[in-house]
Amino acid sequence: MKRKAKTNTKPTRKRRLGAYWSFVLIVSGIIVLFLLLSLIKSFGDWYVDHIFPLLHGVVARVWNVFPFAFGEIVMYAGAVLVAVTIVWSLVMGILAIIRAVRRKERKRRRVYRIYMKSILVVALLFLWCYLFHWWLPYSGHVCGRDTKRQEITSEDLRVALVEIGNRIGWAQQNVVRDENGLIVYLSDEEAFKVIIRSMQKLSEQYPRLKGYYGRPKIALCSDVLDWMGIGGYTYPYTMEITYNKYVDKFYWYALQAHETAHYKGFYKENEGSFIGFLACLTSDDPLMVYSGCYDAYWDVLNDYYDALQNEYGKDADAKYAEYWLAGIGFDMELAVSDEMHAMKVAQEVYENDDHPLEEYSDTVEEVGDAGWETQDAVIAENDYDDVVRMIAEYYKEKKAEAR
Repeated sequence: MKRKAKTNTKPTRKRRLGAYWSFVLIVSGIIVLFLLLSLIKSFGDWYVDHIFPLLHGVVARVWNVFPFAFGEIVMYAGAVLVAVTIVWSLVMGILAIIRAVRRKERKRRRVYRIYMKSILVVALLFLWCYLFHWWLPYSGHVCGRDTKRQEITSEDLRVALVEIGNRIGWAQQNVVRDENGLIVYLSDEEAFKVIIRSMQKLSEQYPRLKGYYGRPKIALCSDVLDWMGIGGYTYPYTMEITYNKYVDKFYWYALQAHETAHYKGFYKENEGSFIGFLACLTSDDPLMVYSGCYDAYWDVLNDYYDALQNEYGKDADAKYAEYWLAGIGFDMELAVSDEMHAMKVAQEVYENDDHPLEEYSDTVEEVGDAGWETQDAVIAENDYDDVVRMIAEYYKEKKAEAR
């Protein structure tokens, strides 16, 4: 009799995911889940009202320890990593195509695989930070309120101009000046304390503004920001406020109020500008009122003229003249003089510094212009210009409440 062949009854081992790929899948799954939840605006509102302040309180305190803008350095490091990854991947691809990756090249391939795995982890962590630090707050309703956009008329804009003009007039009468009639400015540190006080005052209406405030930091690439037309930037992943040191002092309060609004979770440009405006408008500091209201005044004035053109056609100029003849509420000549002097001082600061990359300033400016145009197209109705509508609605509602 033939003996039956001995069969191998050893059970096959199931392959399990290693720790690395388990981590990647879990983190990716959480990111996808919260991206889906972000489609629900009310969830974004709930998140920024209840979870974001806790996260912000920890992260902002950690990175505020550094005297420099750590987030800016991370941005540069990220740009370098992207460049290295692209170049290395191209090189490895070319070597594979020409069959140059032989057995003796295994060590090189192994290093490349380890590098790419590391890059994947870095990318996931970066997405994680942006998701929970920026995208979820951004995904909610404007200023956390589910309200319908109102139709704004030229009369609504005129009312806003009158109210803003009156506040500018008050500020001009109360701002501190030296013996030459020039505005006396506080140090950046002291000025930011004024901004914090104004934000905390506004927190009675917008509770998100409560809590911790880290100090703003001077951007390492202030000249590049200046060429791009950027006054400041808030880094979501480290929750740091940075600003271009060449911004004139007259505009400084308006800028910092805007960036501080972003810092507290109002990440849309229209809501950041609106919260910043309200903080300046309701401040007890004349210079902050002056800065924020004068900055907003020109935006409203431009839209007012456009609205008159749409509503009155050839009679628009006559209506526009009526506004000016009725009195604008402040001394325009003095305001322009204050602004021009501040800009002159800022220009002197710029000229006293070295700018190694200045020969590329025109190119950087073109890139900045393209970036602004792209941003306007992407954020659509939530862009900077929409703040005029929000300001007009604010005064329209105040007028209705007063009846």
